[in-house]
Amino acid sequence: MIVETKIIGRRTPFERRSTLLPDGPQTLRSLIGHLVHQEVAAYHERQESVGLLRVLTEQDLSDGAATGRISVAPQERGGTVTSEDATRTALTAFGDGLYYVFVDDEQIESLDTALTLRPDSTLLLLRLTALAGG
Repeated sequence: MIVETKIIGRRTPFERRSTLLPDGPQTLRSLIGHLVHQEVAAYHERQESVGLLRVLTEQDLSDGAATGRISVAPQERGGTVTSEDATRTALTAFGDGLYYVFVDDEQIESLDTALTLRPDSTLLLLRLTALAGG
């Protein structure tokens, strides 16, 4: 499955990456939980590398230029993050309308909607930002 993320109102390009489909039938709620669990695991892995010598590759420079930020040193260690807390936050944010979800160009409006996912499915997470002055 391809996961795309975009923040409306920012000039940053869509972020696209492949991810493995979770096993079994899915709802939007379970899919968000699956994705959050992957992101939290990746976050913990990055936190473990803080303090190690880091050499920037051409890809690091290219990615940093695309996002407008190139970091040459590891950032300070962040707080403890659990998959459960992060999932709860992501589900609340969806319920509050802070981001929209589309699967194969169809908007999913309920967390309990049954999803039919294929290996070539595209999941778009579209984050909204508040308008300045409004």
